[in-house]
Amino acid sequence: MFGNLNFIRNIYQKVTNQLSSVKKIDSLEQFYQIAKVGRINWVSIAINKFSYEGSFLTKELDIFTKNDAFSLKSAELKNEAITQLWKNQELVFKSKLLLNSEYIQEFNQLIDISIESEIRHFQLALNLALNNKSFTSTEISNGTKALEWIKVSFELLEKAIVKSLTDPELLFQTLFFFGENPKTSIHEIRIITFNLDIKFELLNSNGIRIKIFNDKSGAFGSDKKAALEGDFNYYAREMFDELIKLISAQSVGIKW
Repeated sequence: MFGNLNFIRNIYQKVTNQLSSVKKIDSLEQFYQIAKVGRINWVSIAINKFSYEGSFLTKELDIFTKNDAFSLKSAELKNEAITQLWKNQELVFKSKLLLNSEYIQEFNQLIDISIESEIRHFQLALNLALNNKSFTSTEISNGTKALEWIKVSFELLEKAIVKSLTDPELLFQTLFFFGENPKTSIHEIRIITFNLDIKFELLNSNGIRIKIFNDKSGAFGSDKKAALEGDFNYYAREMFDELIKLISAQSVGIKW
């Protein structure tokens, strides 16, 4: 009799676990559906070597929509990732996912879609503002110098990123923010990686405000004076093109 009860309990527990697993997977699918239909306001991505669940590398994705805040954290192991999803600070999903699973691929697609959406937002605004616009000699001079500085600095940074992604002795780390900053309500793209802290803000005039710190010591925030700072119209599109190249280089390390 008691043996039958134990058998029934085991069956019940297996069914309950399966239903719970389905519910959790549904939560993850719903997150991707919500995030990919364009209702994202602000995105924060962190790739670091913080040891979480015994992994050497973690990837954290925070997304803010109009009504909700999502946080997705994945700890990379050999062939799988321990993944957790929070919605408004409530844990709604935790499971091990194979690195070739459809849910990991959904992560990559979400990263591409959200980045492309923000890039288009900047490009449309810059095109609208700068077509048929006249510039002062000071704007031309400042824009020319700034563009040259950006080209040289970003080229060196891109090479460092590529090396960190291809050399097994090195580890790629970055902080990446984009969208409408909830604190300022201004669209911005910010990248903190290696020695550079780069921020591009889209102004109400549809020009861009650029602020870049070059922390040569590697201690973020140690350099109190920006290496490049200003509001730019002349060459603004070309400067943004250089930022797109940098985003493209680091996006390889952001995705699985």
